[in-house]
Amino acid sequence: MRRVILAAGMAAMLAAPVSVYAAGSSTSSDVSIGDVKRYVDRGDYNKAISKAKEYLEENSRSADAYNYIGYSYRQMGDNGQARSAYDKALSIDPSHVGAHEYYGELEIKVGNMAAAEMHLAKLTQICGSCEEQQMLAGKVARAKAGG
Repeated sequence: MRRVILAAGMAAMLAAPVSVYAAGSSTSSDVSIGDVKRYVDRGDYNKAISKAKEYLEENSRSADAYNYIGYSYRQMGDNGQARSAYDKALSIDPSHVGAHEYYGELEIKVGNMAAAEMHLAKLTQICGSCEEQQMLAGKVARAKAGG
């Protein structure tokens, strides 16, 4: 009888879910996309990138996070990393208006007006004359006018 009770107890222990945590660790990030945006808005681009990457550990398909990474890299002058991040954002969400606007701004910055106009056309198709489309349209017009 004692073996039956012992076996039943062991079976119950094995069937119960077990969670093992290292001291002071967590299985999920406490970072929100709002936290990332706050660092971007403050101009703390290195911290924004770091937090966005942390956020992506739990939310790997976040076009917003990749867009903020792209924006931050662009603001720091790393156009290659910015381009990669915008490409990733648009591969996740081809209609991401923020990524199209900022990618268009990057293309203006590097002198690729045809690509900037392509992003502008895509924005027009996606959202008509939404704020992002209007912002990029103004920047495209100024660049074409030489300003």
